[in-house]
Amino acid sequence: MDGDGFVEYAVYGAPGELPAFPDGEALVGGVRVGVHGERVADDWGERWRQFHEPVLVGGRLFVRPPWEAARPGALDLVVDPGQAFGTGSHPTTRLSLELLLELEPAGSFADLGCGSGVLAIAAAKLGFAPVLAVDNELAALEATRENAQANGVALDGIERVDLRRERAPEGGTVAANLVGPLLLRLAELMEARPDNLIVSGLLEHEADEVAAAFAPLRERRRLTLDGWSALLLRR
Repeated sequence: MDGDGFVEYAVYGAPGELPAFPDGEALVGGVRVGVHGERVADDWGERWRQFHEPVLVGGRLFVRPPWEAARPGALDLVVDPGQAFGTGSHPTTRLSLELLLELEPAGSFADLGCGSGVLAIAAAKLGFAPVLAVDNELAALEATRENAQANGVALDGIERVDLRRERAPEGGTVAANLVGPLLLRLAELMEARPDNLIVSGLLEHEADEVAAAFAPLRERRRLTLDGWSALLLRR
């Protein structure tokens, strides 16, 4: 969790699995940190659900966990957050979805760094085709397959690609919800620029540099939320 001047990390493990640090300060990896430990409640397996709430994006797309009811009149997208790869509520995913809704849903779509498959599944439901989802994490690919099946969507490809070393698959519209340094690397390796490129996972101060890296595409839209930015780049 990011705070004002601090970052908080939580580490979980069974009794005896984690090193024992007394409450107070300790040196961990050469860094002085504040330490506090407590027993996790017995119902932890259910309590995490309260942090995953449904999100209505652009007044049209309702992204929800499976235990929430669908919203009448909205395009329904069910995402099981059990793999913790994103549910649509994080600013980077939400902003990407907002930009996606502004595009004409036509032609091919590639989701680079698909995570739980939210963007790829949304693209398929909106009418993009063919739709390809790629990620370097096998668990992310499995989560994408499961979520696509839960939504009755057949993606045209779910593939493992290391975007740090391999060229990304092409598409008429491409979404890359990654991080700033990886987006810069993506720009270096990308041979052909797509017609529409949505980039997110950016901190606000990184947006200008990333936008410039994908020239000759030009920034057409920028959205910000809670310190994060998403850009729509087009010819």
